[in-house]
Amino acid sequence: MRQIRIYNQVFRVEKTVYSMQGVHLPFPVSYRQMAFFVGALFIMILLNKFPPISWIDLFLVKFIAIPVLVAWFFTRKTLDGKAPHRFLLRYLEHFFAAHHFARYRELEHPHRSGYQYAHDIAYRKTTRGES
Repeated sequence: MRQIRIYNQVFRVEKTVYSMQGVHLPFPVSYRQMAFFVGALFIMILLNKFPPISWIDLFLVKFIAIPVLVAWFFTRKTLDGKAPHRFLLRYLEHFFAAHHFARYRELEHPHRSGYQYAHDIAYRKTTRGES
């Protein structure tokens, strides 16, 4: 079997924002990073009323630093060679899936407990330890 090389990733350039409303940003930001920042900011706003987030009194930490760290982590780091959000989704999918597979197909009777023998079983009783 031959492998055919595909160069789609080479031509897929991530779009980047350099300025917003005429104000230049200190560093270029991709749309993906902006999406993670806005998502984390929205979650922080929702969780602002509940402890332990409500115990943090620093506005910049709560609404700037944490979303920036989340955006940086989810766009720059990899877990097991995958993006962190995809790794977490696959982990949860594996955790909640049936764990009885053979050749990537689910087994017919995964809930059968114990072993079942079709024939008579011969065994020998020993008398060790008895005097």
